[in-house]
Amino acid sequence: MNERLYYEDAYRTRFTAQVTERLTLKEMPAVRLSQSAFYPTSGGQPHDTGRLNGRAVVDVQVGADGTVLHLLAEPLAEGTERVSGEIDWARRYDHMQQHSGQHLLSQVFYRELGLETVSVHFGDVLNTLDLDGPPLSAQQLAAVETAVNEMVWQDRPIRAYWVSDVEREKVPLRRAPTVQGLTRIVEIDKFDWSACGGTHVRRTGEIGLISLVRIEKHRGRSRVHFVCGRRALADASERRGLLAETAGLLDSGVQDVPELVVKLQEGLRRAERELNAQQEALVEFQARELLAGAETGAGVRLVAQEMADADPALVQKMARALIAEPGVVVLLGCARGGKGTVVFARSEDCSVHVGNLLRDTLREFGGGGGGRPDFAQGGGVAAEKLGDVLESAVEAVRQAIGN
Repeated sequence: MNERLYYEDAYRTRFTAQVTERLTLKEMPAVRLSQSAFYPTSGGQPHDTGRLNGRAVVDVQVGADGTVLHLLAEPLAEGTERVSGEIDWARRYDHMQQHSGQHLLSQVFYRELGLETVSVHFGDVLNTLDLDGPPLSAQQLAAVETAVNEMVWQDRPIRAYWVSDVEREKVPLRRAPTVQGLTRIVEIDKFDWSACGGTHVRRTGEIGLISLVRIEKHRGRSRVHFVCGRRALADASERRGLLAETAGLLDSGVQDVPELVVKLQEGLRRAERELNAQQEALVEFQARELLAGAETGAGVRLVAQEMADADPALVQKMARALIAEPGVVVLLGCARGGKGTVVFARSEDCSVHVGNLLRDTLREFGGGGGGRPDFAQGGGVAAEKLGDVLESAVEAVRQAIGN
């Protein structure tokens, strides 16, 4: 393909072209054209979609030879030599807003905080921008958000033009390009200059609101999640709705939600502490009962118990409480979601290797697991087989201790 029409006019949505080649790519029909307005996935910006002669264009890629490949949902009619193309404008314009917003945002981060953008990802919902520097504070993020939206409201022109290697030396690029030769520059008037082949809006005002949604630490750096334009409006609307819904559930005003959530969290933590204390007391009581009814032989008390639908974490607590006593071997099981879990344990003064015992027993029933000589856990067996698993393990322990 000799001409990429979006370079000169990102707002062009219709065009005609000659079909220069038909091929199959990713098991889908694909075509090369003499010219195209479809933007291929490149530079972090996702590809356009649309139609060629009514056939859906589902992917657009750059081939190994540098030409643009259009992947179609169904092949063009036999003998088609010329096509009419139409771009999905809503998708294209969204990408233009996100990409132009990213250029502006990266320059503001550099000018305000001296932070370089090291990578960018444009997603279907959120975009991310990784900064080369220490993690940012919420206050710094808020200051940048204000500054970048001030630039939007200035409604500065955004221009794209080509420069030679010599001319490029005079352009104050934010980042040096990796390619040589003729370079396409996207300039936000007297503010940002970037080597870029993407599609962009004509003025910063068209970017619309730029919202810095959240920030997270990523490999010692800051990863900023952001949205622009229509996405920012939709995001703000959704968050406002969620906040109003939360306020309704709390029977409060929106402004009171943070304070009420803090109080609820404090109450939940108190309830969790009380519940944990009660569980500990219950486990100790049940452990005493199990030990009182344990099978005894050769100086060993053998406790084997199926604990119905108990949580595996609770079963572990029970096992540890039981083996705190000397001369105890514990075989416990529980079942949830149709699958059984077993926990085998023994006191320090017992010689039974419960890790090997668990592994060998579960293998017989199609499960798996293992662990240390004194404590092991596994599963993967049908819940209805749990009783058979424990019975088999009991027989193995009896043989091991000579009872």
